[in-house]
Amino acid sequence: MKFIANIDKTNNHLTTIERELETSEQAYFAIAFLKISGLKNLLKAIKKNLKSGGQLTIVAGQNFALTEPKALKELRKLFQSYPTSKLYLEKTNIQNNVFHPKLYLFKTKNKTSIISGSANITQGGLLNNKETSLLVNCRTSEKVWIDAINYFNSLIIPENSDEATLLVIKQYETFFEQQKQHNKKAKSNPTKTKTQLTFDYINLLKHYKKFDDLERQEAYKEKLSNYKKAKKILNSIADNSNLTQKQFEPLLDQLVGSKDDYNLWHSGSLYRLRRSVYPYYKEFRDLVRYIRDNKNKSTEIVFDNAKIKVKLIEGAAVNYITEIMMTYNNNDFANMNKNPLTVLREEGGVNLKAHSSSFKGVDYAEYCELIEEISAKLGLNDMLEADSFFNEIYWEIEI
Repeated sequence: MKFIANIDKTNNHLTTIERELETSEQAYFAIAFLKISGLKNLLKAIKKNLKSGGQLTIVAGQNFALTEPKALKELRKLFQSYPTSKLYLEKTNIQNNVFHPKLYLFKTKNKTSIISGSANITQGGLLNNKETSLLVNCRTSEKVWIDAINYFNSLIIPENSDEATLLVIKQYETFFEQQKQHNKKAKSNPTKTKTQLTFDYINLLKHYKKFDDLERQEAYKEKLSNYKKAKKILNSIADNSNLTQKQFEPLLDQLVGSKDDYNLWHSGSLYRLRRSVYPYYKEFRDLVRYIRDNKNKSTEIVFDNAKIKVKLIEGAAVNYITEIMMTYNNNDFANMNKNPLTVLREEGGVNLKAHSSSFKGVDYAEYCELIEEISAKLGLNDMLEADSFFNEIYWEIEI
C-alpha cells in the first residue's frame, strides 16, 4: 500500500497513474470531473497504453457541469481508433445524488492495483491541489479487487450511464453552457425535460421503425433520384462559361421550385427568395464550381470558403451551401436548415447554434459528424435519408 499526495515530481497523482498505465492491460477510471487541463497531462500515457494493446474504460460525471465537453470530445475521438476502449457519461438522473468517485483501477494478468482518493482528472487534481489517495496492490482473486471492479461495472450499466456518443456529449454541452451563465447558483444536476430524456438512440430507432418500411424505401429512392437530377442541373450551371441570367433562372427554379414546377430540393425559404438570386448567376456558378471541385476535401474548409462566396449572392445563405454540398457528397455533407436544427435543439437538447448563418466551418463539421453518428446508429443510408428522417420528426412536432 502506498500513500499518494501532490507533494513533488516523484509523489503526485499524475506520475503514479502514468506508472500504472505503463504496465496495465486493462484500466478503469471513474471520476467526478474530467477537464481538458488534466487530460492533456495524462494523454501521452493513455495513448502509449492504447498503442501497446491496452484497454481503457472511463466514466465521468455531470454534476455542477465541471466535466468539460472538450475533454469528452478529445477522448471520444481518440477511442474511435481503439473500439475496445469506452467512454461513458454518468446520467445523474437522481437529484441530490452526486456522482463523486475518484477511482482508478489497473489490471495486468493476475496482478491488479487500485488508486482511490480525492483526485479528479484535472490539472489541480493530478498535480497542483492538496489531494490524497491510497494505492493498493492486490490480486484478481482478492475481495478488495472484486468489490472495486464490481462497483465500477455497476456505474456503467445503461441505467446509470450513457456511452458518450457525440449526441450524448452535445446534449450535456447544453447544460454545460447554461451552467456557465448561472454558476453562482451551483446546481448539482442538469435539468432535463421529459422529451429530452427520451431523445436517445433507443427511442429514435423506435420512431424510425414505426414508419412503413416500404413507404420509407420508396421515399428514399425518390429523394435519391431528385438529387441525382439536381447534380446534373448544378453541373450544367458550372460547366456553362457563357451562362446568362435567362438560362440560369429556369435551372434554379428546377432546384428550388417555382409556380409551375416542383422542387428537387425541399426548402421553402429557397423558393421564396429565388428571384433575389437570379441576377447573381455568375456568383452562383462560382459557388457551385468551388463546392464540386472540393467535394472530397475538409468539411470545415469547404464550408468556410463557401460562406465567403455565398455572401456575394443576394437572397442566398447557408441553406444553399449545404444543399449543394449534400448534392455532390451525400455521405459526408449534411443538409442544415431550420428543420433538423429545431429537432436537435428543442427536442434533443443538443448544444447547437440556433441559426445556420452563425455556424463556422468547425461547427458545421461537428454537425455533420453528429448526423453521421445518428445515421450509423439508426441504419440510415446516408445524409439524404437522415434529412428526410429529421423532416418527419419536425413536421410531427410542428403539427
